[in-house]
Amino acid sequence: MRRTATIALITIAFLVGCTKTTVVQSNYVIQNEITGSQCTYTWQSGDYWEFLAWALLDDISSSSALAITAGYTPETIPEAGTEITIPIPKEFEEAAQNRMQSARLVRLATEIRETDRNHCMQLLEDATEKDPTWSVPLSNITVLLLEDGKTEEALELLDPMCHKNTPALILAGIAWSKGYTQEALTHLSEALASNNPRPEVLAAAGIAWSVTGNRERAGFVIRRLLENPEAPSELRILALRYALMLGE
Repeated sequence: MRRTATIALITIAFLVGCTKTTVVQSNYVIQNEITGSQCTYTWQSGDYWEFLAWALLDDISSSSALAITAGYTPETIPEAGTEITIPIPKEFEEAAQNRMQSARLVRLATEIRETDRNHCMQLLEDATEKDPTWSVPLSNITVLLLEDGKTEEALELLDPMCHKNTPALILAGIAWSKGYTQEALTHLSEALASNNPRPEVLAAAGIAWSVTGNRERAGFVIRRLLENPEAPSELRILALRYALMLGE
């Protein structure tokens, strides 16, 4: 069962790597303040509200609120070049601009990942330079390194950001595959340290705790995943499989 769990944990780590929906905790929150204290942002070709909410707020579900606070309906896309206000304090304006530049590079990298791996890696490195505080491009680089068997390089890259959700999940997968069970469980606990843990984190934690005998804790996180209608179906099926194993 442990070997099966190892494959599952590594697979989950890869799932969060180079996808457009990979997100991490952000320092930005919606602020109900006067317009003059908010950031201005120039809308770019290819932008959409979900993309901004993903990059700036770490919450795609906030896209409608983001549009409304900017003075638009969620269905309305501003024309390229339009200057809008976004609900982020004015002092974060430069940081927000850097984040969006980094997010566009991550999006481009995701699009060419299967066709031009070298260019994909370069774009992710450029994205990291644009916003060194953002763990998304670093996490995606790590996934590429893991796929190439460069585990030590991946560990070195992720270590400074191990407190963040996605890097912690990937580190848990690496530790588990190397047989470092307690270290893996520690990283999973770090990844779970959120009011709304990602489905991938719940799935990985449920599998790890079921294998290590902590059935009560495993059952709790698996139930949370199964009760989440927005969780990817493949993760819910995987979790259900381990939930059935718990009942054996």
